[in-house]
Amino acid sequence: MVPSRLKIWKRIVPLIACLLLTGCESKLTDDPSARLTFSVDTLRFDTVFTVAGSATRQVRIYNHNRRAIQIRSVRMQDGESFKVNLDGEQNLSSISDLRINGGDSLFLFVRATIHPEDRNQPAFIEDKLLLEVGDYTEQLVIEAYGWDVERIDSLYIGHDTTLLGRKPYLVSRGIYIDKGAHLTIAPGCRFFMHDTAKIVCLGGISSCGTIDAPVRFQSDRLDDLYEGIRYLYVGGKWNGIYISAPDSAFFSYTEIVSGSIGLYLSGTGKEHLTLLNSRIHNCSVYGLVLQDIDADVANTEISNCAQYCIYSAGGKHQFIHTTVASFFNHTQYAIQTVLRDDQVSPLYISNLSKRQQKTELHFLNSILAGVKRNCLMLATPLPSYYIGSFAYSYLQTDTLSERFAHDNIYADRRDTSLFVVDYYADKERYYDFSLDSLSPARDIADSLIASRYPLDRRGRDRFADNHPDAGCYEY
Repeated sequence: MVPSRLKIWKRIVPLIACLLLTGCESKLTDDPSARLTFSVDTLRFDTVFTVAGSATRQVRIYNHNRRAIQIRSVRMQDGESFKVNLDGEQNLSSISDLRINGGDSLFLFVRATIHPEDRNQPAFIEDKLLLEVGDYTEQLVIEAYGWDVERIDSLYIGHDTTLLGRKPYLVSRGIYIDKGAHLTIAPGCRFFMHDTAKIVCLGGISSCGTIDAPVRFQSDRLDDLYEGIRYLYVGGKWNGIYISAPDSAFFSYTEIVSGSIGLYLSGTGKEHLTLLNSRIHNCSVYGLVLQDIDADVANTEISNCAQYCIYSAGGKHQFIHTTVASFFNHTQYAIQTVLRDDQVSPLYISNLSKRQQKTELHFLNSILAGVKRNCLMLATPLPSYYIGSFAYSYLQTDTLSERFAHDNIYADRRDTSLFVVDYYADKERYYDFSLDSLSPARDIADSLIASRYPLDRRGRDRFADNHPDAGCYEY
């Protein structure tokens, strides 16, 4: 029997000790200096859309003291823009004499619910959670930027329509432009695209951004993937823009970022795309796809796509002062949902199909660079069969025939100063494909060709130093 009694006591003694300790922790402190602490001093939300609200954030309220602290009451100073849940209770007025034992904590859940204020820019919102404890008040500052938006679930365009963009658009499913209809997008319009949202155009589309009021398409995820690293830097957060046999397709000063596809165009060989002063960036699949459609692209950056930045198959495609840079996932952070395929060249020219018209691509005063040693794939039966041209450009390739390439500068392994930043090292040094002061792409562009676009994408004079640079950015 003795062993059995020992086993019983071994179980009872820890239990008694635990009860004694708990009793000590639950006894209210009489120390006037005892304080509660929060897991953060200030709870900051990213920009919050008025019609959508935010994700729920969590804060811990700690009692690091030996004895318990009693919260007499809880309230929000303003109470208009944030909804809180403390210890399972949403009605703060019903909370009284809430006790936190010594060494214990409470969970606080906060959600931002910003009210519409008919503003085209984010407005700063601040409130405070106030905890009355003894003779003092603990406070947690809560901040957010509220942005009033116009919500689009699924918009059908059946006749000529203009979107003025007095408020940003939050697109849940997509925009469909039917045959015979034309959508005009006014300067300054911003589209925040949700998850699989896309734009499909069977008619005409004109995105009429300006240097001071560009048009922008991006994901509606404005929060951080990690602290200080925004979801904006992650590709594939919305679907893309698809245009089929358009009556017209015009994009000026338009930014298309963080989607799966940038622009995907297909035609019958009679259609035409104009893409000027724009930027297609950070796509988890393709940047610009051109199939059986002519295109003029100038002063444009097409960069960081997991597959092809440009897929050219059928039609006459002219790229002037265009920067094609493929450094997708070239970062010390695991920020991408897909991996870049190192075997895919950023520029792919397909001239093989007998069903399509011939592909004729002219790459002039431009830049082609990336992590792949050869950034150009030209698929053609014979080099003599191809009728395109590459001239006055900086090219990272060793497969071009002299027959259709001349006056180019070819990448060297010693070239380490092409761009300002081609590697995402930290939140202060994101990709910037402007030219470095020592860039080999400086002063190599043809002046006669450059005279067609005397200002670069940012409005800088290409002839300020009498020697225009290759790419869309003048140093």
